[in-house]
Amino acid sequence: MLTLLFSLWSTAQDKLRVLARDERGTTTENIIWIAGLAAIAIAVIAIWGPNIMTAISKVKFSP
Repeated sequence: MLTLLFSLWSTAQDKLRVLARDERGTTTENIIWIAGLAAIAIAVIAIWGPNIMTAISKVKFSP
């Protein structure tokens, strides 16, 4: 599993380096970064969202 992650990471790095050398690659690189960060945010929400909602429902405010 770790080998697969290293392989994916190095492939992504290589592709980003190629795009960085390309004058037109700045916009593409920014889009790739934004998409990656969005994917991480969605994964965090998918993993922790139910726990957060459960904790929120247990909070009681006294009047």
